Amino acid sequence: MKSILLTTTAIVAFAGAAAADGHTGVSFGGNAMLGFNDNDAFGEDGFYYDLNMNVALTAALDNGVTAAANFNIEIDDEGAQGDQLTGNNDYVLASSSYVLSLTTDTAGLYFGDVAFAAETQWSGAGDMEADAFSEADGEVAIRGDVMLGGVSASVSYALSTANGQVVNDAFGGNAYDQLSIGASGDLGMFNFAVAYQAEADNSWFGAGGNSDFIDNEVFGVSAGTTVGGADVTVAYAQWKGVAPSTQELTSLGVQVALPVGPVTATVYYVSEDNVASDADDNYGVTVAYAEGPLAATFDYDNDQGTDKWNLDGSFDAGNGLTVLAGMQNEHESDNAAYYVGGTYDLGGGAELLAVYANDEDGNQADEIGAGEYLPGTTVEVSFAF
Repeated sequence: MKSILLTTTAIVAFAGAAAADGHTGVSFGGNAMLGFNDNDAFGEDGFYYDLNMNVALTAALDNGVTAAANFNIEIDDEGAQGDQLTGNNDYVLASSSYVLSLTTDTAGLYFGDVAFAAETQWSGAGDMEADAFSEADGEVAIRGDVMLGGVSASVSYALSTANGQVVNDAFGGNAYDQLSIGASGDLGMFNFAVAYQAEADNSWFGAGGNSDFIDNEVFGVSAGTTVGGADVTVAYAQWKGVAPSTQELTSLGVQVALPVGPVTATVYYVSEDNVASDADDNYGVTVAYAEGPLAATFDYDNDQGTDKWNLDGSFDAGNGLTVLAGMQNEHESDNAAYYVGGTYDLGGGAELLAVYANDEDGNQADEIGAGEYLPGTTVEVSFAF
């Protein structure tokens, strides 16, 4: 833990030095939202609200280094399910998503709520089962980035779980866990990505408060180019079971995206191989249309033998009004979820949303459609400052 404290102290010290010798800046931003929903199963069943204030502090040193600190203060109505309960179940006041950083034109050091290195650099080909790199969601991590020519590279370690347990306090041993590295960029007419994460020394999966943190060792490499106007990507990934398991999963995928006028069609196929059990191949197609006031996207996937599809559309009717509609079936059930509604631009960063969404099976919970709408009738006004 001493090394972490020293790193933190160094970043704060740099920030202090910059404040004394360089140019400083403090900026505030935020957003607020108030809504009403009438669904008592998966919706809010009444009024709900959320307020966020974002604070950014920056200071430029004379040697080309910029020190920065960014954090978020949130007030919402999540009650006991929120981050820090104050007094009763009526509201939550929490400070989260803080990042301390030192950056130059070609490098950066970041501490706090930041994405892991592999997550930052990796891009695959379609729905690959084996490229299960950990995705940060509330963990504290330290990450270093460097940019040389057309190549960007990153390395990171996780320092605490998403529920705030410092690694050596929660698990004992080292004050950091799961090395993650990655690189991506352009080499002539080709682009590439390569990433690796080590097996976690401790079992974080689920217990750390983030189900997207994957304990396993994962490796991936991808390459892409443009052929006849089509973007072609080929990728390979390998996922190994947590010791003493010898399970191993590999994915080999190819993805092709072809724009034709206002339409972009993307298809992919992934060959899946699991040494411990049978694994179905994954494949899918996405067709996106955008021209003038009309935009629509249709997506179909066969994910491990399960058919999933969704259709989302929008129409800009002018004068700030946008009409929205869509439907989906992501669990191969008999009933598709659907929504219809619209947004109205109130000006000055304010927007009104009115939408009705229905999901008879309840398997979409509170994430219906691309906008992840609540079931039932929802009226919501949001402000950006």
